[in-house]
Amino acid sequence: MADSRLLFLNENSRTFAGFNRPASPFVIVGLPMDTTSSFRPGSRFAPSVIRDTAQYIEFYSIRSGVDMGEIGFNDVGDVILHPSNNEENVRRIGEVVSYFAEKGKVVVGIGGEHTVTIGTTRGIRPDCLVSVDAHLDLRDDYLGYKYDHACVMRRISEDGVKIIEIGTRAVSREEIEYANERGISYFTPKQVKLLGVREVAQKIVTTLKECNKVYITYDMDGIDPSYAPGVATPEPEGLDPTTVLDIMSLVIDKRVVGFDVVEVSPPFDPSGITSVLAAKLILETAAMVWKARQQS
Repeated sequence: MADSRLLFLNENSRTFAGFNRPASPFVIVGLPMDTTSSFRPGSRFAPSVIRDTAQYIEFYSIRSGVDMGEIGFNDVGDVILHPSNNEENVRRIGEVVSYFAEKGKVVVGIGGEHTVTIGTTRGIRPDCLVSVDAHLDLRDDYLGYKYDHACVMRRISEDGVKIIEIGTRAVSREEIEYANERGISYFTPKQVKLLGVREVAQKIVTTLKECNKVYITYDMDGIDPSYAPGVATPEPEGLDPTTVLDIMSLVIDKRVVGFDVVEVSPPFDPSGITSVLAAKLILETAAMVWKARQQS
């Protein structure tokens, strides 16, 4: 009898870069949720678009020396989501993700709005999280909603997860106060530029020292809109993709148990460049995780 948690999973014929290898340690889960987008909606279309786009980029990572074409991915489809109940969607995502996490798989979520990360982290239960994001996402509520893309890190923090944020440049006073109160570390693009990749990475590694399970989330608006224009809430003065990957190459180790890429909005990405970058982040991050596990 199938696990009841898989009732929320809808398999489809579109797979990430055409991969569907059940033996792969990496499980792709589509999270097409787009109910609280406050500026440029459309991230519900991103899982399918990123899957298709990934077919046209190379699978060999020069950065890691890993050929993801040999390792592949197991794309299990999309979580079936409620059209308006955000809390229910978080629950469903958590149920599906927990099934694969319990099997020791590295779950790779493709969103969808950033709210989905509450669900993925509840399914995986990491004790630490590294987020690339223009926003702190630490509001207690936004427009009356507790489960909203602007409240993601607040909910995850309340779940007891230690949070580190990179690329921060769009915040409210409330969020800064909460971050200081809870000891949430964040690095602005200016700080990254002044300190340099190695020092920022070392500070993150030090913060993660006592962590057992680490989760990574890439909100695509953490990257400058000149590189990633097709996002739900673009913010100038962001990070460049090479800097992000350079930092991650020094931070990622065998403790990374899952990651996601969220907030790509294909209707605002006519050139497809943002989806290409999202697919590249998935391939490169998976390669880093694989390499770290082989070296352990």
